[in-house]
Amino acid sequence: MKFETQSVSIYIKSEKLSGTLFVPQSKNQNLLPSVVIFHGRGSNKKRYFDRAQSLAEKGFLTLVFDFRGCGESDGKFSNQTIAKGFEDALAGYDFLVSHKLCDKNQIGVLGGSFGGYQAALLTEKRPVSSLILAAPAIYQDEWWNAVPEKMDPERKALYRQQADIRNTKAIKVIKKYSGQILIVEHENDEVIPKRITKVYYENTINSSLREKQIIKEAPHALHDQKYLTQSSEIITSWFLKTLTNK
Repeated sequence: MKFETQSVSIYIKSEKLSGTLFVPQSKNQNLLPSVVIFHGRGSNKKRYFDRAQSLAEKGFLTLVFDFRGCGESDGKFSNQTIAKGFEDALAGYDFLVSHKLCDKNQIGVLGGSFGGYQAALLTEKRPVSSLILAAPAIYQDEWWNAVPEKMDPERKALYRQQADIRNTKAIKVIKKYSGQILIVEHENDEVIPKRITKVYYENTINSSLREKQIIKEAPHALHDQKYLTQSSEIITSWFLKTLTNK
């Protein structure tokens, strides 16, 4: 299916998030299943254009945007707390849902790394029919108003390897999520330990459908085209199955 791209602006008070909307060119005026994408920390929307394009070609209204301090959005990355990231995630979701072509009963969210953590939390505040957490990060609750890059590296490393993450807010929220969820693990992820994707998956106990897939040999950040292609195929296949029954 053909699609067009539109540059959009999403405002949080006086600050602007820069977004790109991928709009399928449907012959009818039916509402469209819709997906919002949250990129990783310090990344940008363009890193997900390939997956947004793949979704748009299959008929999904798709939004990708830059978190504040990233890409073309306002703000400084050095001021981007975890809490501000969540404000951005809510704003992006609300913008997509307000679109005239969005089917509010068929909303998907894809989050990678930091974006995966925000996507998990979002399900407590907004309705999400289908969710993908790709190499999702997790943070201690007391870091909410902190800028992770300004924190002590040794403390972060110790937490990543040893801390109990089962009682964090993200895991408590995902336990309550009743929609459809896919956890994507990158086999050679040097940033997100396997125990984190394992805990996310094990706690999706109330989901109506849950799956876990592994991208073999993939590192945390997907730059190699073969891994990007696999990621697009996994994501598109999942949303087709869970949002369109195809």
